[in-house]
Amino acid sequence: MLKGVKRYILLILLTSGFVHSQDIHFSQYYFSPLSLNPANTGNFLGDYRIAMNYRSQWREIQKAYKTVSLGGEANIYPMNQQTSVGLYFLNDKSGGNLVVNKIFLSGALHKKIAGINLHAGIQPGFVLKSIDFNAHTFPNQLNWDKGQFDNTINNYEPYQTQRTNYFDLNAGVGASARIKKFEGGIYFAMFHLTQPKETFFAGSNKLTMRKMFNLDARYYLNEKFTLNLYTMMAATTKASDWVTGFNVEYNLNKTPFFTNAVFVGFMWRDGLKRISDAGIVTAGLKYKNYTAGVSYDINISKLHTATEYRGAIEFALIYTSKNTRLVKKQIPCDRY
Repeated sequence: MLKGVKRYILLILLTSGFVHSQDIHFSQYYFSPLSLNPANTGNFLGDYRIAMNYRSQWREIQKAYKTVSLGGEANIYPMNQQTSVGLYFLNDKSGGNLVVNKIFLSGALHKKIAGINLHAGIQPGFVLKSIDFNAHTFPNQLNWDKGQFDNTINNYEPYQTQRTNYFDLNAGVGASARIKKFEGGIYFAMFHLTQPKETFFAGSNKLTMRKMFNLDARYYLNEKFTLNLYTMMAATTKASDWVTGFNVEYNLNKTPFFTNAVFVGFMWRDGLKRISDAGIVTAGLKYKNYTAGVSYDINISKLHTATEYRGAIEFALIYTSKNTRLVKKQIPCDRY
């Protein structure tokens, strides 16, 4: 009986038109640039970049959450202007049968003015959601003779469809700069600008716009150690999310094209209304073109009694190609 009740509560949270839930997100959000802000498209030193992310959350609960994303982007220079294009795909499964597929085109412009790099991006896309209501159990499906739920009994739920799709639109801006040993950026994005209709039931439930702010800072302590600071805040109607933390990077060796390094750190997830969710341990490696990261969420929310403090594990892998475009001009000999 308890499993049936849990499934029902989960289903209501995910599909109700009256509950405003948080969008899909990663703990290592800085390793998923295209889902963080469209202005991140092409915001790197290189010809192209490919990023992959995997998240498995609350494995201790039956039919938990799994999220996979894949994004690719490239820089082009029409009329000597840095322009970036990208493609982003995400697949998410929650509750075992609620499936979300997203595919977005992404584009951005980058301009340097007075030593400050300005970024602006837009991201149109398509979202498909589906669910198998017959695979779940509802209160009306309690078999009193057996004392358990039976999904072969009519559930009497008023759903009209088990699949919905819609066009979506995101946009973002940002600014970044480097001053001596300090390098940082500030970014703002808005998601669901079209406020699309999203529901399996009758009615016109619309997604409200989600606003996201993130700040990153990098301080080069010396030739060997670098301190990276991150913070991200997102809010939509009654839901909010705040992730902040740091990692310390140790440089193993440096070449003209790459810096090989290892890093470890700690992040914290909270609600803007002081609702503690998780502590996040992070670690990773930079080797030539590759950056790999892993994180583990230690769940401290009210759900910890069911999860035994076990939250989510994440893996991220990024490949960044070399930059074949000349970015520095230098006179090779002395002038007389």
